[in-house]
Amino acid sequence: MKFLLIIQICSAVMQECTPRYKIYPLYNTHYDCLTGGFLRGLSTIRELGTEEVNNRKIYFDYTCQIQESI
Repeated sequence: MKFLLIIQICSAVMQECTPRYKIYPLYNTHYDCLTGGFLRGLSTIRELGTEEVNNRKIYFDYTCQIQESI
């Protein structure tokens, strides 16, 4: 079994989110997927910068979806 990371960036101020993005390649473990999601969120928030994150009240949502082996 593999895990697909699905991410979304949202703004609490604008009350909207980007479409959900599927991140490839698949992860081998749930732990690796969760870690990948956390790190991806951290790097995205840092790229947006303090002012943008604070002004728009940006938050990052992600999930790891099981992908059954064929």
